[in-house]
Amino acid sequence: MTKKDPSSPHFQRKISEFCELRLTPIASRRVLEKIRPYLTSLIIYRKSPPVLNGHINWTTIGQACGIEAELTAELKKQLRPGLDAIIRWLGATPVAEDASQSKPPVRPDKTATARKATSSPSTRKPQRATTDGSFARSASAQRGPAPKPISPFPEPLFEATEDPASFQDALVYHMRRFGDSYWQLYRAVVHLNEIFDNKTLLSWIQGERVPRSVASFDILRRIERRYRLPEGYLKEKLPHQARSLCAHDLGDINPAERR
Repeated sequence: MTKKDPSSPHFQRKISEFCELRLTPIASRRVLEKIRPYLTSLIIYRKSPPVLNGHINWTTIGQACGIEAELTAELKKQLRPGLDAIIRWLGATPVAEDASQSKPPVRPDKTATARKATSSPSTRKPQRATTDGSFARSASAQRGPAPKPISPFPEPLFEATEDPASFQDALVYHMRRFGDSYWQLYRAVVHLNEIFDNKTLLSWIQGERVPRSVASFDILRRIERRYRLPEGYLKEKLPHQARSLCAHDLGDINPAERR
C-alpha cells in the first residue's frame, strides 16, 4: 500500500488558498475551478509541472486544464508562483523565468508609435460587417490551439507491480501508471451530455468521498475498462457500507445539476 505523505493535505490547502487569493481577482470562477484541481493533482501524484526547453510549458498546462483561450499573460504571471512552490515542494530542479517576465519593459519610441499609427489604416485588413452593422472578429483570431486528444485506451507507462488495498490508493496508482491527470481522466470517462460533477472525481482521488450512486458506479466501470482492470476491481476496494448502499442514492451528482 502506498505510504501517504502527511504534509500533502496541508500543502494542498495552501495551494487552494493561493488560487483564491491570486487568481480570483483576474480569472472567472470557471477558470479557477479548472486550475485549482490541476494544481492539486500535481501534488497528489507528486508530479512536476510540464517543462519545455527549460521553461514552463504553458501550452500543455492550458490543454490539461481546458483553458487554452483564457490562459492570458496576466494569468500566467499570477499562476507562476504557485507552480514554483510545487516545484520546490517536490524538490525538483527550478525552472527558468519566462522571457517576457525576465526582460525589463521597453519604453516605446514616440516617433515610431506615431508613424505606426499613421500607416496602420492602409495595412490593416478590413473587418467583415455583420447584418446588424457590427464587425465580426476573424476566425483566425478566435481559434486557439486544439485540445489535446484523449486516447480511450492509453498504453501503460509501466507494468503493475503493486495492488493497493484502499480504493483511493488503487485509483491514484493506476492513474499514475497510465499518465492520467485528474482532468484527462474526467474528459475520457464522462460524456459531454452527462451531468456528473468533475469535483466528485477529484474527491475520490483526494480520499474525501467514495462512489455511492448508480452514476458513480457506471463511471467506475468505465475507469476499469480504460485501465484494462478486471471488472469490479476498484469497486471491491470500496468500504463495505459504500458498496451496499441503495442504488438510487444520487449523492455523487452535483446538487445544483439534479433534475
